[in-house]
Amino acid sequence: MPSEPRCKEILEWVWTHPEVNRYAVIDDEDDELDELPLFQPSSRTGLTEKIVEGVTDYLNGTTDKDMRCNRLVRAMQNAHSVFTGHRG
Repeated sequence: MPSEPRCKEILEWVWTHPEVNRYAVIDDEDDELDELPLFQPSSRTGLTEKIVEGVTDYLNGTTDKDMRCNRLVRAMQNAHSVFTGHRG
């Protein structure tokens, strides 16, 4: 779904897989992923052990906390995406 927001593609997949009770989204950008359980690694450092542990805890149901960048970083990422387009 290259012309659609990433959240639409993810939600479509979740909707067509009703057997999935819990899932995590791992992405360095938050393009319209506000309502989804997002674990957001830095585009510079990539996936870290801390994020892997957070995803594991989330998927195991020991926490409902996701791991997003702070609001300022997310706002800058969103503004950048508006001007440069979605990288896919």
